[in-house]
Amino acid sequence: MTSTPTAKPQTAVLLHAFPLDARMWDAQKTALEAAGLRVIVPHLPGFGGESGEMNSLKETAEWLLDHQLPEEPFSLVGLSMGGYLALEVLALLQERGQTERVPRAVLADTHARGDDPDKQADREKQAQKVLAEGQEFMVETAREEQKPSTAEQTARMTREASREGIAAALRAMAARADRRDVLRRAGEQGVQVLALVGSEDALTPPEQAQENADLSGGELKVIEGAGHLSNLDEPEAFNRALAEFLS
Repeated sequence: MTSTPTAKPQTAVLLHAFPLDARMWDAQKTALEAAGLRVIVPHLPGFGGESGEMNSLKETAEWLLDHQLPEEPFSLVGLSMGGYLALEVLALLQERGQTERVPRAVLADTHARGDDPDKQADREKQAQKVLAEGQEFMVETAREEQKPSTAEQTARMTREASREGIAAALRAMAARADRRDVLRRAGEQGVQVLALVGSEDALTPPEQAQENADLSGGELKVIEGAGHLSNLDEPEAFNRALAEFLS
């Protein structure tokens, strides 16, 4: 039976992208706090000075739920890798019979499918390279693919992540399960979902965001002119969509 949340949560949890950290959400944190929300933006293990590594998405979801996130209902926001992790949090809550803890979820520039073998192999190559050579090659790739203002922000965060944390996250993403069933059940159980995506996102394009909305019975919002890191490319448009849905 589908149930509809009666009130919007007063807390929002924002999960960051790879290979960045919680600072990528600075503009969104400011906007949501101005709208009256409490905002939690954790650094994931291996990023932003947080110790440890993301050995699996499930393990990281357990760490978040048991040690980082509030007991009262909260809205969950994840972008790219943060979206994969948000789906893992939803999966774990479904297993525990606690889906009421997340009445609202925002999946930004992400998708619910697992990696195909070619993508898994590519992530492993990157993991081996970063362990051997460091992450500067990721900074250079981002400089070629991202808007200059976005690349300037991502370079600092990428350089400050640990090599081991980056490699572990790559392997955790490669090993993740297909979570389309989780997204479908979330919609059936009354979780309200917003799928956000940049119109120019080449990594997780709008059609994949449309699938997220369709599976969950949720809403699609396209951020015009934004690429894969839509919150950094077009922060004002992203903030408006986010605040309208959450606050």
